[in-house]
Amino acid sequence: VLTLDIALQSTVEDILAQYVARRPEEDRAPMAAAVVDMSGGVLALASYPSYDMTTFWDDYNDLVSDTELTPLVNRATQGRYAPGSTFKMLTSIAALDTGTITVNERVPCNGRYTFYSDAMSQPWCWLRSGHGLENVSRAITDSCDIFYYDVGRRTTIAKITEYAQKFGLGEYTGIEIPEVKGHVAGPETSAAYNQPWYDGDTMYAAIGQGMNEFTPLQLANYVATLV
Repeated sequence: VLTLDIALQSTVEDILAQYVARRPEEDRAPMAAAVVDMSGGVLALASYPSYDMTTFWDDYNDLVSDTELTPLVNRATQGRYAPGSTFKMLTSIAALDTGTITVNERVPCNGRYTFYSDAMSQPWCWLRSGHGLENVSRAITDSCDIFYYDVGRRTTIAKITEYAQKFGLGEYTGIEIPEVKGHVAGPETSAAYNQPWYDGDTMYAAIGQGMNEFTPLQLANYVATLV
C-alpha cells in the first residue's frame, strides 16, 4: 500500500517549482528536491525539474538528451548533497551517548577554534565575534561551529561515522525505487577517492561538511527518527 498523500504530493511539486522560479537569476540552481516523512512512511517525494507522465514516451528523446537539467534523475533518492548544519544534531547525539559531553557541559566559542597550533587549521565560527559559552542545547539553537569542532574532535570520527550509519545516513534506505547510497566523511571514504585524511578533517565532518553526502530521503528519515 502506498503511503503517499496525493494532495500533499501535488502541493510539494508545486512548491518546488515556485521555489526555483523565485530565486534570483544569478543565484538560481534550477533543480530541487523534497521529501516529507514524519510517520514512518513517505508522504511526499518530489524532484524538480520533472516530466509529464502522460507525454513521457513522446518526450523521451528530449528528456534523455537533457544533460544539463537531467529531469529523469530523481534527486530525492539519487542526488547526493552535503547535509551542512543538519548534521550537528547527529554529532550531538554521538557525543552525548558516548559520554564525551554532558547536557550541561559548556564549550567556549570566541569565534575561532585554536586547538591546533597551525593557523591554517584554526577555522572560524560562522559568527566571528563568537557565541560565548555554549552547552549542547544552545549550540544547536545557535548552530555554533566552534562547539562542534571541539566536540566532534573529542568524539572521534569513528564514533561519528558509527552513529551516522545507525541513523541510516550514507546507507540504502530500502525504498523500492532507484536510490544511491551516499557516504559519510571519514578515512575510508577519503581513501576510496584517493584523498588523504587528516585529524583536522574531523572538525569539518562534525558540522556536515567535508565528504559527507546524503540523499534528501536519508536526511528526511534521519530527522523523522529524531522527532
